[in-house]
Amino acid sequence: MAIDAARILREIEKHTAAARTADPAKAREAIAAIRALCNLVLDDEGPQYEKPQAIPLAAPKVQSVSSGTKLKEDDANGDSLFEF
Repeated sequence: MAIDAARILREIEKHTAAARTADPAKAREAIAAIRALCNLVLDDEGPQYEKPQAIPLAAPKVQSVSSGTKLKEDDANGDSLFEF
């Protein structure tokens, strides 16, 4: 959303007047606001880049495990997972 530069300049003028008449602490706050407004204008007028579009990744394939049959080997000791 772009903000009109003239509106921002009016806000800068208000903060400039406040900085001239305020005590040092309030003047510092007004100057910080002026800096933020200047950055807003400068960033808004700079080159506009499109956001990179996310590339949809394919979902990993899930393999089902059949639980119906057990593998029988001659040198196996039982139903342990650690049988080699």
